[in-house]
Amino acid sequence: MRSIQTTMIHNIVSVYRLATADEHARGRQWYPLAHGIMVEWAHTFSRSIANVACVTAALSPRTSWERNLVIAADILSGNPPSIGGCIRSFVARAERIRDDRATDTASYFKQGCKVRSFAANLAGAYNVVTVDTHGAQIAAGDPAANLRVDTWHRYEPVARAYVSAAEYLRIRPSELQAITWLTWKRLYPTTRKHTIRRE
Repeated sequence: MRSIQTTMIHNIVSVYRLATADEHARGRQWYPLAHGIMVEWAHTFSRSIANVACVTAALSPRTSWERNLVIAADILSGNPPSIGGCIRSFVARAERIRDDRATDTASYFKQGCKVRSFAANLAGAYNVVTVDTHGAQIAAGDPAANLRVDTWHRYEPVARAYVSAAEYLRIRPSELQAITWLTWKRLYPTTRKHTIRRE
């Protein structure tokens, strides 16, 4: 009988093997391209890469990447967000991180596992894994799963499964997460997930 950890690794690898050539290419480049933006902003705003990454990551929950970038640039410029689509309390935290020139999000988010990991990825730590709802569903092998990874106790086993799967596949953990995330979004768009849940 498989352990939970072995099952998660198997599920992650299975989704990876369903990725298209385009998803492989985009997934491998996603974090390096995002990191490039952080490097550019660090120079533009005279800040550390880690601080810029933390500001950006603090805005990421429930926000599209495109909106995330626009709002982060506004905040780093010292301006209020020019568009909506971000949770107000997260904007306030991002502003505090900016003002404090913080290089870690831990003290700004009580259980900010995903935010802290995303900040590390954006700053160039590619062996760290960002696990969001989609990432947890991939590990569970269930598009209808509503798994909570909001504490380190719940988050770390899933992240470890990605690291182990990446070692098996001989790619970076962040690349594996990005590739499988893109693949999962194609396989299970929001409308299909709703249908599966209703069934």
